[in-house]
Amino acid sequence: MNWMKTSMKRIICMLLAVIMILPFAFSFGASAAENISEDNKDTKKREAEYKTFEELNDKTVSMLTGAPFEELISSKVSRVKEFTYYQTMPDMMLAVKSGKTDAGFMNNAVADLAANKDSALAVFPENLGETAFGLAFKKGDERFSDWVAAYDKIPAETKTALWEKWTGADDSVKKLPEQDWPGTNGTMQVAACDALEPMSYVGQDGQVLGLDIETILLIAKELDVRVEFTPMDFSAVLSSIGSGKADIGCGSIVTTDERRETMDFVEYQPAYFVLIVRSAKVADASDNSFIASVKDSFYKTFIREDRYKLFLSGILTTILITLLSIILGTALGFLIYMGCRKGGKLANKLAGFFVWLIQGMPVVVLLMILYYIIFEKTDISGTIVAVIAFTLVFGSGVFGMLKMGVGAVDKGQTEAAYALGYSDAKTFFRIILPQALPHCLPSYKGEVVSLIKATAIVGYIAVQDLTRMGDIVRGRTYEPIFPLLAVAVIYFILGAILAFIVGRLEKAVDPKRRKKEKILKGVRTDA
Repeated sequence: MNWMKTSMKRIICMLLAVIMILPFAFSFGASAAENISEDNKDTKKREAEYKTFEELNDKTVSMLTGAPFEELISSKVSRVKEFTYYQTMPDMMLAVKSGKTDAGFMNNAVADLAANKDSALAVFPENLGETAFGLAFKKGDERFSDWVAAYDKIPAETKTALWEKWTGADDSVKKLPEQDWPGTNGTMQVAACDALEPMSYVGQDGQVLGLDIETILLIAKELDVRVEFTPMDFSAVLSSIGSGKADIGCGSIVTTDERRETMDFVEYQPAYFVLIVRSAKVADASDNSFIASVKDSFYKTFIREDRYKLFLSGILTTILITLLSIILGTALGFLIYMGCRKGGKLANKLAGFFVWLIQGMPVVVLLMILYYIIFEKTDISGTIVAVIAFTLVFGSGVFGMLKMGVGAVDKGQTEAAYALGYSDAKTFFRIILPQALPHCLPSYKGEVVSLIKATAIVGYIAVQDLTRMGDIVRGRTYEPIFPLLAVAVIYFILGAILAFIVGRLEKAVDPKRRKKEKILKGVRTDA
């Protein structure tokens, strides 16, 4: 097995080396890229492609998943062609820019920031109504009134200064105060959206930043309460509140009558519903060549704020979930098979029900059931829940592979082994299993590669994996293409590494390579 350990170490070192070197590959163009980025910033309102609600008739309008604003939009645009939904803001921005949708629904803070960052976008000139940003509490939470009272004590000038700080263009001032109070009144768990700048987002070194976050810290200091922030997808924030996994939800949440039916909100800033659309005339960049645009995208994706560290963190999380799921899933599938190998009716029925239940359910649904229902009242992390879910999925697959592989071995092999004096255990492990593995391993290799790609959905349960980190970077840069390509390449490399290892294992266990002496070890052949 030394060859496997050596190969694994070399490949992982090469992968990490490549990823570490990437941020510096175009460093010579960093200053030029910065200039391009700065030139693209336009704080002036640019002309929008659509200027009246009538012009949006028979057009497609999009919003984030979980945003219940169809009726509000329809009250302004009488004939919406179709409503479409996206998991992240960058995805919706890309859809607007590429023409897959005509307008994206959001609040004024996010829209202004997006238009300032991307000259291809503009804010629709008419708003759809006024509401407020809110910090969400579960309906009936006794602590809610204390938080409202504490927020009301914050001076108006402090609230204004916070808004200007986080919606402004100067990132150097966007820092959070330390939690230097004792926290004698306990700790609050906060579910925070990880990709909705400027309200709540993941910044440098994976720290959660934003107007919502500092507002919560100011209130917590007043109440002498410690807070712990868990970054997650926006669609998971409200689910975390409803299930009790979090005490407070934040992340550019706007209050509505429907949301007030199930939640209470500490309203902390006025908000306006607006639409983001394509700009009528895209401003010319200072250097619009292909090479310059690539440098700019690369710089913003990897170099600025050391964002390559986010990718490294996501890679490690993805590898951890994948490897643990493979190891534990293989063990689980093997144990289940051994438990029903003798053909017991009860064992086979239970195994059949397990496979039917796990394989018949979408993995994302299984993840959410485990996280929000089965482990609702526990402090178990999303990463552990993801390992449990993928262990069950992989284990059910291994069980099916073993049944197929062992079933392909001629029964005469078992009878011959018994005739030579083999015990049942030695017959299985020395004769049957080695011949079954070549039938199993091709499917096993495919399952391994599929598993690492399937882990891309763990962002639904607040796990910061590779895919989620790519989303976070896109949320910060509004560069939709380059982070996606980087994530795709990394997944391809990781899948190729695992496929290579399983391929080498397939050769190592080939029964044709086994020596006769090893097979017959412990068996008398001189009788």
